[in-house]
Amino acid sequence: MSTVQGLAADIGGTNTRLALVENGQVCQDTIVRFRNADFETPEAAIDTYLSTAGHPVCGSAVIAIAAPIDGTAIRMTNHPWTFNASCIGKILGGAKVRFLNDFEALAYSLDKVDPTRLKPVRTPDRQVRTNATRLVVGAGTGFNAAALYQTAGDNLVGTGECGHATLPVETDRELRLWTYLSRNRKRASVERALSGNGLREIYEWHCLESGKLAKPHSPAEIARLAKEAIDPDCSAAARQWVTFLGRVIGDLALIFLSLGGIVLTGGVTRSLAGFLAEPEFAAALCAKGRQQELVSGIPVHLLDDDFAALTGCAARM
Repeated sequence: MSTVQGLAADIGGTNTRLALVENGQVCQDTIVRFRNADFETPEAAIDTYLSTAGHPVCGSAVIAIAAPIDGTAIRMTNHPWTFNASCIGKILGGAKVRFLNDFEALAYSLDKVDPTRLKPVRTPDRQVRTNATRLVVGAGTGFNAAALYQTAGDNLVGTGECGHATLPVETDRELRLWTYLSRNRKRASVERALSGNGLREIYEWHCLESGKLAKPHSPAEIARLAKEAIDPDCSAAARQWVTFLGRVIGDLALIFLSLGGIVLTGGVTRSLAGFLAEPEFAAALCAKGRQQELVSGIPVHLLDDDFAALTGCAARM
């Protein structure tokens, strides 16, 4: 039985990522990914991890969860799991447990991740202001964002539930899509489009509009067929998806005034990375009326690191 500083966990709507932490650093050879569907509770997933890791004694745990964080009892938004700090602490042998929102952890990772994992999407000529606010935005099982504020002392992070804001549309065609996404839901949120299920529903709507029968493609299959230009409806869905993404992150950039840059993350975002270079994304991002010049000067990068939130957890341990 070994002793380590603690346990870092990043728990999304589909997958759980875990790692051990020593001296504030993630032990890279201890990182694992579990499917949430394989476990009835988060405690079962953590207990399985500790068993395979040799039952290390952890002094603390920082757990990032895809949910609003309020207190020591948390319920996930896109998965039936609930979390109790006391129950998890017992599994860890009495360790102190701290919960973070998953995008809060991602924001804290921005100063720690390998710079080579940040792939440029837009690189404006304008020089970025030192210590300006940065924004991390991601779409996977769900959608959210967090702002990293530079301060004289410790960095501060502002989080929200951005995926549950109302999806902005601008054309009659998009309004028909909005109506489709809102069926039986009363409205269409940002997350109804900017997620894996959202990509699938946008594809289904494009098929419906063109009088075709949608095939039972998974979001990953739609992204692949779009990337390979095999299916025009998949390609159309991908372009509409990145149009919504550009519009929403442009709005968030104005709300948070994230002049230090925008970092994109999330499995669906990465799967459609090639479409971020298409004109639809840039046009939607920068179409902000009198503030178009301001938004156009904000650099955008894609974070190619699926375990970055673990680094953010380690930074807050």
